[in-house]
Amino acid sequence: MRQKKKSGFKLAGKKHSKRGKISLFLALCSVFAGVGMVVLSIQSNGNASVYVGSAGLFALFVSLTSLIIGLSSLKEESYKLFPVLGSICSVLTLAGWVAVYMLGF
Repeated sequence: MRQKKKSGFKLAGKKHSKRGKISLFLALCSVFAGVGMVVLSIQSNGNASVYVGSAGLFALFVSLTSLIIGLSSLKEESYKLFPVLGSICSVLTLAGWVAVYMLGF
């Protein structure tokens, strides 16, 4: 009997970084929260409640936390896909939130 040949290979036992995945997830949550708050603000004709502003500030801190986690996960010995995606998405989200707050002042 012939043995089946394995179709794939794995290099050095590397895995995807859990902290990189968390960073990407938090950054995407911040993006979706921002889109939701913009929709709520448009529906209320620009007179959104204080709760929407508080949620925006919370999303800014989530984005900052995501950036810190993403940058720290770049130092791990793992595949760099999720840490890089999480860091890039976090930087863009954080820049967007800072721009929103700077335009608000």
